[in-house]
Amino acid sequence: MAYFTSVTGDIGIDKMGVCQPHEHVYIVETPALTTNSLIRLCNLEASIRELKLYREAGGQTLVDANPLATGRDALALRTASRVSGVQIIATTGYHIPSFYQKSHWIWTMDEEELTRLFTSELVDGMYQGGHYEVPEHQTGIRAGLVKAMLTEEGVCKRTEVLLRAAGRAAVAGGASLMLHTEYGKGALDAIRLLSELGLATERILICHVDRQVEDYGIHEAIADTGVYLEYDTITLFEYHNNISEVKLLQHMVDRGHLRQILLSTDPTVDRLKSYGGNVGMDYILTQFIPLLLEFGFTEEMIRILNQENPARALRRVPV
Repeated sequence: MAYFTSVTGDIGIDKMGVCQPHEHVYIVETPALTTNSLIRLCNLEASIRELKLYREAGGQTLVDANPLATGRDALALRTASRVSGVQIIATTGYHIPSFYQKSHWIWTMDEEELTRLFTSELVDGMYQGGHYEVPEHQTGIRAGLVKAMLTEEGVCKRTEVLLRAAGRAAVAGGASLMLHTEYGKGALDAIRLLSELGLATERILICHVDRQVEDYGIHEAIADTGVYLEYDTITLFEYHNNISEVKLLQHMVDRGHLRQILLSTDPTVDRLKSYGGNVGMDYILTQFIPLLLEFGFTEEMIRILNQENPARALRRVPV
């Protein structure tokens, strides 16, 4: 049976339901939190309240997109899932440089060791900690997805080593890989590298391409490779307004890419209601989807966007 891996165990893919594949639930204290107040999602009670709002709006599953050693807490995520009723898919892999000190082990560990570590989190269980030293305490809570990133420099130097390790782990663990990008820059090179490692394009989720909604050509070129595009800045109004996002979606649907699009919010503190923010993790379900319906999207199209596509993108495959 097809399944996905949540922090409470493997679950049949037919139980995924409505899913937002790029959220942030809870982040423990890390060096990054001292310099960026917008990611201080370190109140577990508030995080659970936010999850409950999402659940009340119809959300059933989401991805927590903080990987190993960036403030992820596997035990807290499991508690949050059990209390809120929301199924949480956790991630292994690595994140943007600002989450790490310059002396962090993520910059020195070799490709083989990184691959083994990421794969072990998919197969055996996630580690606690790792923010300063190589983690030692392994839980039995498995990650369900690999996260990787590109800076604006693209696929080169240390980033290539990390990306290769993440891609190899995804293949070995039968998981998909989400790739942080800066407006989609470098995505085509990364897709080629991951494909060469044996990761099918339908196992790759490209993040943040909708931080720009003027040049549709970038979106088309990435989608034409067969990957998923995460449109995950729906509540980031400094990048675009809702109408621009809707027009982008209409264009991509007209181009035949309906089944490659995923919707999410990639939230920060200022955009979560339970942290005093002004939109909430439930915004897509309560505000944005009604807007899509006003612009001619059908209920079936919505179901494909927030149920069918995530189920295909996040399923685990036999290895």
